[in-house]
Amino acid sequence: MLDVSTPLPRPSVQSFMKSSNPAKTAFKAAKACELHWGRLSVAQFLAQYWQQKPMVLRQFVSPSAVDSSLDNLLAYAARDDIASRLIRCRHKDWTMQEGPFDRLPSIRGKQWTILLQGMDRNHEQAYGLRMSFDFLAHARIDDVMISVAATGGGVGPHLDEYDVFLVQGVGRRRWQWGYQREQSFQPDKPLKLLRQFTPQCEAILEPGDALYLPPRWAHDGLALEPCSTWSVGFRAPSRHEFLQHFLIEAAESLSGPNPRYQDKGVRASKQAGRIPEKLARQLKQWAQDFRSDKRVFEQALGRYLSEPASNAWFEGPRKLPTKHHWLAQALRRGVALHPSSRMVYDSRRTWLNGEDAGPPNDLLRALADQRYVQAAQLKHGFAAMMTIDLSNTPTRNLNVVTKPQDASECKKTVEFQPLIDQLFDWYLQGWIAFCSEKHSQRL
Repeated sequence: MLDVSTPLPRPSVQSFMKSSNPAKTAFKAAKACELHWGRLSVAQFLAQYWQQKPMVLRQFVSPSAVDSSLDNLLAYAARDDIASRLIRCRHKDWTMQEGPFDRLPSIRGKQWTILLQGMDRNHEQAYGLRMSFDFLAHARIDDVMISVAATGGGVGPHLDEYDVFLVQGVGRRRWQWGYQREQSFQPDKPLKLLRQFTPQCEAILEPGDALYLPPRWAHDGLALEPCSTWSVGFRAPSRHEFLQHFLIEAAESLSGPNPRYQDKGVRASKQAGRIPEKLARQLKQWAQDFRSDKRVFEQALGRYLSEPASNAWFEGPRKLPTKHHWLAQALRRGVALHPSSRMVYDSRRTWLNGEDAGPPNDLLRALADQRYVQAAQLKHGFAAMMTIDLSNTPTRNLNVVTKPQDASECKKTVEFQPLIDQLFDWYLQGWIAFCSEKHSQRL
């Protein structure tokens, strides 16, 4: 039985995800966290360690970048938009319970851990930590999970199928890790715990320290005192996962000849339950001959890599602005992606949250790369896309397009009108929001 004795505060009306302008808050935190590699450069890390061997990074981030109090973090376990799990171990007996939770064990207790998934979509500092990893493609970053543990808490010896940076927040945690061929799991456990664990290395992480682990390196962390650990995990799609998505996409886009099976001249069957060999050969041949065209593959790939998390939550503005008012604000403040939004592009198309957003341009690429576009970038991008017809286009400054009486004058001469419509629609869906120019100038 779980000892649930400490009531949790209800989610604050100032919570990150449900704020009136979450993207603005996220933007302020986007560059707040700086990574410190010591004598190592990012290029050296990628060449010598990434997906090859573990590394301890002392003072990898400033402790102030991950210093959110344990009480503040525990409050997120009460929210229904956060995937949370409570894990305890008593006498080698592991139990797991899924949230949301109204009450949790006392942080002064022992041997329990709460896991909070997708915190980069909900917490300013977690989003800032995620954004500091933009030396890797956004499509490779999964989320930031935060674990809060009482003394002795952990999730047992396990391994991950993906790269992970384990950044220490408040308190200290001892990590043991190693690579082993024996990677079978204990039966009848609520967690995938290794049957055997033989650590080869050990380190105690203090606030700001980090441990990088490549995929399938066994590890076990033990809280030496009440603490938090911020895990930056990376997406590693499996062959089966992508093919399931791709085949669904391809099935919706089938083209070309569509012959139907025929068996003229078939003889009477003596084994009616047996699959006819001719039928099996024909279906097998169709399967082997299937080749999806490049366009279908690119569409499936873009949708797959831009699909937001299953529990991502978006909310449009409470008061709907006119398009002209929205554009005036965007040109003054800039725009940023919502923390839950995923945006990718290739040489032909752009995708946002699983939807085709059309051909890429400088503004869309900047929004996908940086996850925000400053007001100056927005104005410059619009100006670069403008075509002027001297016979009927006003010669005043760019702000003219924000005024209703002038919008009609520019309708035929401003090529970026579809882009404005698109950005405005994303704003109404809650996929993007304004960001503050005074913060963007700090970058």
